[in-house]
Amino acid sequence: FSSCTMAQGNHKLGKAKKSGGSQKKKGGKAVKQKRKGSTKIENNRALIATTKAINKKNERLVAAKALNSGTNFFLKDIAERGKSEGQRQNAARDKKQNKPTKLSERLNVRLNKLR
Repeated sequence: FSSCTMAQGNHKLGKAKKSGGSQKKKGGKAVKQKRKGSTKIENNRALIATTKAINKKNERLVAAKALNSGTNFFLKDIAERGKSEGQRQNAARDKKQNKPTKLSERLNVRLNKLR
């Protein structure tokens, strides 16, 4: 407490009274429960599992080619197959992304098809 001399006389100043709102806010906070794994981690796990499965498949293909070819063995055909698969997936993705989303755009596309 601090002592203060004023024209009204000697008296001690106490703590300021807290407002009702601040007292409500001070109440117990709801504790968020942490889940074992976040969605990002779960998505990454799925991605990693997919990548591992693809790698296993590719390793089997490479091993089969190596065994069948004897001494001559080239990865060019596997690389070409992978490149064409990537292009196919990109084309499928672009086809989805380039679709008109607004109703007016979709109707215009239909009108153009009818003409």
